[in-house]
Amino acid sequence: MIHSLFPDIGIDLGTANTVIYERQRGVMLAEPSVVALDTKRGNKVVAVGRAAREMDGRAPDRIKVVYPLHAGTISDFKAAHTLVTTLLQRALNLRGSVRPRVIVGVPGCATDIECKAVEEAVIQAGAGRTVFVPQAVAAAVGAGLDVSQARPAMVVDVGAGTTEVGMLALSGVVVLHSVKVAGETLDRAIANRLRAEHFHIGSLTAERIKIQLGYAGRPLGREPLRVSGVDQVAAGPRNRLVDETMVGQALLESLDAISRAVRFVIESTPPDLAADLLETGIVLTGGGAQLPGLAGFLGERTQVPCTVAAEPLLCVARGAGEILATPSLLERIAPQADRLTRWYRSIRLGVKESYSP
Repeated sequence: MIHSLFPDIGIDLGTANTVIYERQRGVMLAEPSVVALDTKRGNKVVAVGRAAREMDGRAPDRIKVVYPLHAGTISDFKAAHTLVTTLLQRALNLRGSVRPRVIVGVPGCATDIECKAVEEAVIQAGAGRTVFVPQAVAAAVGAGLDVSQARPAMVVDVGAGTTEVGMLALSGVVVLHSVKVAGETLDRAIANRLRAEHFHIGSLTAERIKIQLGYAGRPLGREPLRVSGVDQVAAGPRNRLVDETMVGQALLESLDAISRAVRFVIESTPPDLAADLLETGIVLTGGGAQLPGLAGFLGERTQVPCTVAAEPLLCVARGAGEILATPSLLERIAPQADRLTRWYRSIRLGVKESYSP
């Protein structure tokens, strides 16, 4: 009875967005991972989540808009603590003494200090035991992949700060790889390309260009987009048209890095298991999976069929919640997840580093 009143919670603490999920209720909350502080009042919290994001680039000087996570790691521990505590309390609205369990999907570059900071914030918000699970594992479960079979389940989770690539089979991780190339990298690539033409834009404008004109592989023939920015030659604000071809060229280097990470995992997989990928394929999750043409692009580069999961933004949080709410699945995955967490805490992944049990 207590369990039904206070169900287990899955959290995707992402660089761009935080999603909180419960198996019976579905998505309880999805908010940008942003905190706004008033520097003239001792960094008092002004807003958290969507309201804070809307202040970015528009608030007066005394308001500092903070993105606590960058490239999959915590860059501001105090703001991250505020973010997790506020959003979890907002979602749970806890009353009484029962403290539900929480499982958090973490990227491959998470350190011991970062995991501890998140755990303390979760406990302060009113939760009980905290379990960590690799984002790639949670994403695979959330995408509906059967990770218990001998056949491979391969997932590519393209978030905002990191891309996590995982090969799973028999409820275990065969190979796991993480690179700090993802949605934010694509935004910066667009901004840098325009900066090279002496036209400066903000991060929100770069993201809008990516969403409306971004693609992998072949252009879609969309009309140019008019954007506002600062022309450094004219020394003032101006509008200009951005065409699809320029955006595609700007994104190509980052997309190549993601495809190399995917190929690395396939090449590191035992041959008999990798051969089965021709039948099971690769599933893309995360916000970056929505980039038009990405599945086809990776399919061409790897010669393995690629598809995009349903509701890719929610896969990590949904999968984390499913793992925690399914005792048999948690029993199989948790021991290895603990080893992975300790391994994650000991090193930071590089382009050619991976986990193999």
